Amino acid sequence: TAQGECGRLRIGVYALIPGSFLAELIGQYRKDHPNLDIEITEGTARDTLTQLRADRLDIAFVAGTSKPPDCHSRRIWTEPLLAAVSARHALVGRSAATWADLAADTFIVRHGGTGPQVHDHIVLRLAGTWPAPSILRFDVGRGTLLSMVGQDFGITVIGAASSLLPTSGVVFLPITDEPEPVAFSAVWSPHNRSVALRNLLGLADKMSRSN
Repeated sequence: TAQGECGRLRIGVYALIPGSFLAELIGQYRKDHPNLDIEITEGTARDTLTQLRADRLDIAFVAGTSKPPDCHSRRIWTEPLLAAVSARHALVGRSAATWADLAADTFIVRHGGTGPQVHDHIVLRLAGTWPAPSILRFDVGRGTLLSMVGQDFGITVIGAASSLLPTSGVVFLPITDEPEPVAFSAVWSPHNRSVALRNLLGLADKMSRSN
């Protein structure tokens, strides 16, 4: 409808973690627009942007400040980056870690979700270190990856919202020399005139300002 109260909105996400900014945003939006059908699709940034371009999604939320030339994008919120290590790790007991502290560890990342961006970020931060960082990729979900950290498969780095997931045997440490928090962006087609989309972007701006 003209007010965006009916119809549907198709949202692509990298994850939906209870208590996270994105989960709170979508929850509030559903309360504000109870007659609107919300469709959620989870995938990597590449997956969701491909679906956006094919008009199978109205909006995608991705990690990073993605600025595809054929889409509109806006940075919406940020989260501190944390190291996730086993409760038996040598760093446990410290209040924080540095990238140098982490460099000799084996990192584990996901193929899906934000995994590709996490992989590239580790490579960027540890560029020039020797030996080169050991990074293993697994086709698992976020909860399984954190369980693997708890079982000493390796360590990983995550946005702070992932630390809200209930996980035993894992300790989260701030990375003191990480220069800036992880940014998360909304991406949408410039041809999409949906009022429901505009309403979601307006709410996202309002919530990010009050966050």
